Amino acid sequence: MSSAPQDPLHQLIRERMTGLPVMEHDPADGLPLQVVGFGPDEVIEATEAMVETFVTMGARVRRFEAAFASWVGCRQAVMVNSGSSANLLLWTSLVAAGRLRPGDEVLVPAVGWSTTLFPVIQAGLCAVMVDVEPRGLCMDPAAAAKAMGPRTKAAFPVHLLGATAEIEPLRELGLLVAEDACSGHGAEQGGHRAGGLGIAGAFSFFFSHHITTVEGGIVVTDDAELADCMRSMRAHGWIRERSDAAALAAAHPHVDPRFLFVTPGFNLRPTEMAAAFGLHQLPRLDGFVQRRRANHQHWCRLVQQAGLPLTVFPEQAGTVHAGFAFPMQIAADAPYTRAELLAFLEARRIATRPISGSNLARQPAFASLAATRIPHPLPVADAVHERGFFVGNSHAFGPGHGELLVRSLQEFHHG
Repeated sequence: MSSAPQDPLHQLIRERMTGLPVMEHDPADGLPLQVVGFGPDEVIEATEAMVETFVTMGARVRRFEAAFASWVGCRQAVMVNSGSSANLLLWTSLVAAGRLRPGDEVLVPAVGWSTTLFPVIQAGLCAVMVDVEPRGLCMDPAAAAKAMGPRTKAAFPVHLLGATAEIEPLRELGLLVAEDACSGHGAEQGGHRAGGLGIAGAFSFFFSHHITTVEGGIVVTDDAELADCMRSMRAHGWIRERSDAAALAAAHPHVDPRFLFVTPGFNLRPTEMAAAFGLHQLPRLDGFVQRRRANHQHWCRLVQQAGLPLTVFPEQAGTVHAGFAFPMQIAADAPYTRAELLAFLEARRIATRPISGSNLARQPAFASLAATRIPHPLPVADAVHERGFFVGNSHAFGPGHGELLVRSLQEFHHG
């Protein structure tokens, strides 16, 4: 029996994308920030969505939401158009759902991404900047406890570059805890996955992350009421996609239910093409995280054994490090500057970046944010700002990339 003929378009896509996704990268080609992690399966599925002409927030989005929620270990997921939008949706929905009130304070780690901080302000809340702990550069629970005031109601720890922030100590302070897990896919604490440790967790699927929908993000939660609020707020405030849409329509018979708005809202909707990518990326995620974690552990050992004036950030007991990137910090008494070292690495095709937004309180945009408070100095965040950097990690990297990195670091250090 002959097999069915292959679709000519699908065949062309497979021919044009031979060798993708990249599963084995040669360290002779350097150490980039990331490699292409998608291939023809994703593109074919996205093409099918376009050919079918239902291209925004349909059946593929719902399937991906259900699959990703299950992967994290949560009951609900709301997909959006970026990780930054996921953070914005999370905090504005917590206010709209009455879990927080405008003016309430949220503890935010000083080291994070810009859109860790901005959505808290945009939701009408006050951001209180808290220092990070030196072992993994996540929010320091002791600093958080000291930073609290009478209006402090919540915390927004970041699972930074794949490390897992401590959640339970923050909850023990009586705080509502939400998670920025945008770079924490597969990180774990106490056997539970990041994103499912607090009331809700936000993820990013940007091109350079563990898995990608090109642009895209998602919020996961076990709170059905909050999830319904997020479904309204991601799409204009209307009732579509809500589990209680019929009851809301019955309660407001004077409004056409097709355009019934019950919350404030944005347009943060995802596309079917993004979900098409996600449906094919998600089955690879466990393997991707496993490889990244192994790289992180091996590279930490190599750098530590090299005796260089560099600090690395090994996986902590009781956690799984997801290895989004490989951060390091130059010692304060090192005989060279960060700029000198990074220029050397870049010249050897080892791509580098600062650690996230470094100390966000030192960014120029911070000065224009009125609803902020810095109760104490931020010495660890300052050190990260001045001497921290990271290099890439990937499912396609292996021991040879770590050896390239350490060999280059030694060459620079010893002149």
